[in-house]
Amino acid sequence: MKKSIGIFLAALVLLGSCTKDDEQPNGQQSEKPTMPPETSMAPDMTMFDDQGSEGSREMAVGNWAYAAINVGVYSTILYSHLAVPVTAFKATVDAEAVYNESQELWVWEKGFQVEGKGSYEVRLTADVDGQDVTWTGYISGEGVNNFVWFTGTSKLNGEMGSWELYESPSSSSVWLSNTWEYDQEATKGTTTFTVEKEGENKGSSITYEVDGSMDMDRSVMITNVSSGDKIYVNWSKEGSYGRVMSEMHFDDELYHCWDASLQDTQCE
Repeated sequence: MKKSIGIFLAALVLLGSCTKDDEQPNGQQSEKPTMPPETSMAPDMTMFDDQGSEGSREMAVGNWAYAAINVGVYSTILYSHLAVPVTAFKATVDAEAVYNESQELWVWEKGFQVEGKGSYEVRLTADVDGQDVTWTGYISGEGVNNFVWFTGTSKLNGEMGSWELYESPSSSSVWLSNTWEYDQEATKGTTTFTVEKEGENKGSSITYEVDGSMDMDRSVMITNVSSGDKIYVNWSKEGSYGRVMSEMHFDDELYHCWDASLQDTQCE
């Protein structure tokens, strides 16, 4: 009798194991990757947008203006020239993933709009290999069909990775590449973008950092290869005040500050 019960239990275990394998091919379905944070591709640099609602930014000169001009080079690339892939990725951040068993891929799909450019759809896939994830962003709409506009890699836990953003369907070379790290619990992260496009800015880079423990909780470091200059900018997202340092521009190694109205002030 005991032998019969043992055989019956073993059969149940085997049946349960087979069912689990059928539902989760290769065990990958239970290992859905953590989506990279929005800041990994779309850092918040609206502080340096000259279209501020209060109009004070349009009138500002001096320290803030110098920081804004330099940050604006990268902001323009991301939010103007590469607006379609950047907006596509932002659209998938809160979308629900579906596991495609035949392709063994996690898939996020979402429609989105880009102001002045039209309507699009993005299909973002994640190919999981152990602790490593390969991302591919296919975009369709407005004359493009399944164009791979960005690719990337990350760790399964979403703490680090990289992206490559391609110029356009008519010139599918990499315009920007980046590497990123993010600690969600500490609200701290770093993303470094490097210009890959041929021209005077090729090789220049901007490192964007978020650190929720700091009074000035946002910062960038810009390396300009054409001028040889390095520019350091720190600011408060909520307070709008900040500071900038550039030895080449200011002829010193000191920070130069602006206040909440973006006017020059003495650094404390």
